[in-house]
Amino acid sequence: MMHMSVGACCAAIRDGKAFHAAVGDEAFFVKIEDYTHFVCTAIHSGHRMRPALREKCALSEAERLYEEDPFTDEVIADMPITVIGNDSRFEYDLNRAAEACIYEEAWGKTVWRIPLSEAEKAASVAKHEAFYTVLGTLYDKLEGLHPAVLVYDVHAYNYRRPGMSDDAPMFNVGTEQLDTRRWQQFIGQWVDRLGRIRLPGVEVRAAIDETFYGRGYHATFIGQHCRNTLALPTELKKVFMDETSGEPRRDVLQALRQAFTAAVLDHAQGLARDRSP
Repeated sequence: MMHMSVGACCAAIRDGKAFHAAVGDEAFFVKIEDYTHFVCTAIHSGHRMRPALREKCALSEAERLYEEDPFTDEVIADMPITVIGNDSRFEYDLNRAAEACIYEEAWGKTVWRIPLSEAEKAASVAKHEAFYTVLGTLYDKLEGLHPAVLVYDVHAYNYRRPGMSDDAPMFNVGTEQLDTRRWQQFIGQWVDRLGRIRLPGVEVRAAIDETFYGRGYHATFIGQHCRNTLALPTELKKVFMDETSGEPRRDVLQALRQAFTAAVLDHAQGLARDRSP
């Protein structure tokens, strides 16, 4: 994997180059093997935090990991275009707007033992803005190449959290910010395809707006900046890991990776057939 500045990464995208790079100071990773009409993202998979901030953080490593989305980068690893966050959402949350991306309190817990300086906050916000600069360049490039673009925005959730239903779905697609009149066919097809996935020892059910509603900033950004791109905020139940210890269940994770890849390819091909000239 190469290292690229934000500017160099955007230039490579505009030029249609294939590459796999750690961008900036490795805040996120971009892989483009082919300029397809679909992208997979795992913006909460990262755990890294700047050392100076880690010293001020009131949360333990385990507490941070519990609310992050580990292994979602592995689930999408076989796809031709991936964008993966490497920094913890507790440093700055890529699924919140820049002005709200730094938590003071999260899930009922105080995040910072020592308040961050304005300079430290500004550095985190700059990382957030760099990420969306690259995403905007990528989506603009793909919309110039294809009549419609899909973004599979992959997250994971803790299903053993107090108050969570015992029947929580394996897959949840959040549609609150989507133009459902325009995209309903492809939203429905995605949920249907997810529901046909089979995993070892796991009951699979796919739902719409049942546990999460797709209210994150990534979907907001796509809605505001893209004309022909459908975001599909997709939550995965953390059956592929012990959500408390963070240890993976490798058999389930490998099966999920293969099945999710097949589901994306099937669904994306359906859009390509429907929207082809």
